[in-house]
Amino acid sequence: MAETIISPEYDGRVLVELLQNAHDAHPARSADGRIEILFDEDEGEHGTLYVANGGKPFGGRDFKALCSIALSSKRADSGIGHKGVGFKSVLHLSGAPEVYSVAREGSRILDGFTFRFARLDDFDALAREVAPERTGFAAHLRENLLTLKVPVFLEDAPPAAQRLARRGFVTVVRLPLKSADACSAARGQLRELMDDTAPFELFLDRLERVRLEWRAAGETRRRTYDRQVEVLYHSRGLKVQQVTLRRRIRLIVVCGKADAGRAREAIAASMEKSGMRRDWAAWEKKAEVRVAVPAGDPLGAGRLYTFLPMGEQMLAPVRGYIHAPFFAEMNRRSFNEAVPWNDLLLDTVAELCARAVLAAADRRTLIPPGALVDLMCWEPEKLGRLTSAFQRLNHGIAQVPFVPVIGASPGTLTSLHRAFLWEGKHGSTVFTPQEVAAVGVTHLVDPKLHPTRLRRLAPLARAVGRGLAPPIERLASWAERLAKAAVRDPFDPDWWADFYYDLSQTFPDGSALVGKRIVISSRSTTEPAGGEGVFFDRDAPQGGSLPPPPDGVSDRLHFVHEGIAWSGKGRKRRVQGRKWLRTTNLVHDYGADRVLEVVAAALSANGVDDGVRLACLRYACAVSHALESGGRRALRLKNLRVPTRAGWFDAGRAMFGPGWPGEHSSVDITLTRFLESVRGLSSVLTETEGRLLLPPPRSCAVTRFLWRR
Repeated sequence: MAETIISPEYDGRVLVELLQNAHDAHPARSADGRIEILFDEDEGEHGTLYVANGGKPFGGRDFKALCSIALSSKRADSGIGHKGVGFKSVLHLSGAPEVYSVAREGSRILDGFTFRFARLDDFDALAREVAPERTGFAAHLRENLLTLKVPVFLEDAPPAAQRLARRGFVTVVRLPLKSADACSAARGQLRELMDDTAPFELFLDRLERVRLEWRAAGETRRRTYDRQVEVLYHSRGLKVQQVTLRRRIRLIVVCGKADAGRAREAIAASMEKSGMRRDWAAWEKKAEVRVAVPAGDPLGAGRLYTFLPMGEQMLAPVRGYIHAPFFAEMNRRSFNEAVPWNDLLLDTVAELCARAVLAAADRRTLIPPGALVDLMCWEPEKLGRLTSAFQRLNHGIAQVPFVPVIGASPGTLTSLHRAFLWEGKHGSTVFTPQEVAAVGVTHLVDPKLHPTRLRRLAPLARAVGRGLAPPIERLASWAERLAKAAVRDPFDPDWWADFYYDLSQTFPDGSALVGKRIVISSRSTTEPAGGEGVFFDRDAPQGGSLPPPPDGVSDRLHFVHEGIAWSGKGRKRRVQGRKWLRTTNLVHDYGADRVLEVVAAALSANGVDDGVRLACLRYACAVSHALESGGRRALRLKNLRVPTRAGWFDAGRAMFGPGWPGEHSSVDITLTRFLESVRGLSSVLTETEGRLLLPPPRSCAVTRFLWRR
């Protein structure tokens, strides 16, 4: 019969059940309770386990309930356990569990209920006392009566229990372990309690300290699990706490309650459809739900609790710890999410996360940035609950500020709708999020957020239809903004060299930067990358020497600042930056072909006066002449404009007029006279006359070259 009651659901949960009973022994509103667990492998044949609490003394109702299967005196809403079966799990480890208690508060001796439950051989004495005339009655009792129904009162308590009483503990449960397997099981359950991935003390509000002592082979190990609570915010049914646990683990715990009306409906539906027991109908308290997320480094996975941790397979929808009074399997290792009551509790969890994030966004409470991200980053298959929770609160999940940003005052947050997640390239020292934010770029996610949390943001954003990675065009605009800010500061040769290396890593082909003012010139101005007049090395023109440009041309030529530290410390990186500028044509080598392109651009530009244009034209002639004189072929200029009667005109459509020597000069003169005589008769002829070249200036020494061209 005993095996029918305790197997298999409570296998592996004995220590947890004793812990929860010890917790519930403390008054409901207390927060200074104490529990001590002693596992002495050296005591007895197979070891002994003690669990002591400092709550209320063990009374008559407790004695009756403990001896009555599934007749616990606790209501469904009064504590952790209420099924009345949990204590019976001790039979997995002990054949005759013992209970020792003081008679009244303040007593330091075990003078109250002190008893053990029957061993199988106790039924012989019981049979002789009750029905000595019945043969085989002892065997009948052993077969049909659970040992936990038969208490055997004790006169004396063992020394370990007495020592616990002298230290102020009021009830001690002692389990003499029944076998080597039981000892091994107790050892495993103790290690499970010590596991930091699911701290058992997190939601045990009535406790301040749990002390664990483990003795084996003459050696003793001790651990103390303190629980400290600081309330950060409490208003409008929302409470935010900081709870400090073992090893200074700090957690932000958000507390709230399910709506009472919805709770009654959910309980009624669960009793009707899901087998919830009728005693749940007496539930009077509001169901409290809590979500705990780390204030420090994130968790690898979340866990569900019903005060104490559920099974390892019960993962929370957030990377945190979630407690709610779920309607669970009897061993509290698992539950059915589809049960209306459980469904309501999970919806309440989502609303709690949403309300906490909104309170932080409104600066009503300070929640660490990492904790906010954990509250928002639900597992993808569960995210619908959180989205619906925000909708019920009249907010869109993408518009809620919760992401920490850089370059702003502490606590500044942005939303998924506005955020950009950019960490910069590994090894970058100048073109980084911090440097970009320092020049006024906003909504950049703070890369100091833990890498695990940064990775979780991207799928969350995708789920709500938003990409966090900035497009390449935006990165290019940030680079330009950074360069324009840097040029206003005193020139830093190392900064600029590192800047171009960093850009080479982010923009390998450079195309996104064309036209962006990122090139610092010798005049300490920023010039457009890829511009026709942006050059390296004024003093070493490619293809030979060039005549000095006149003012009209020199103003359009820009040379990379000669002070940039392309060599020295970090030479390999910096040389790569210079090479990248050249190979991507963001900066050109200084040479005749590129210079003449600048000249052609000046000749065709609007708003340039005739003096400058003439200077440019003379310079183009001089460059071409210098090339031919050096034995090189003169370049054919694109977009060259020349002075005509109608103004500066495309050279490809202009015509020679009077004053230009050549074998056809007489034809030119005749044509000119004809066009002058018919001026005004036809718009076509008038336009044609306008294309006649003006006579060459007398001062131009290379007229012959231009005539040949």
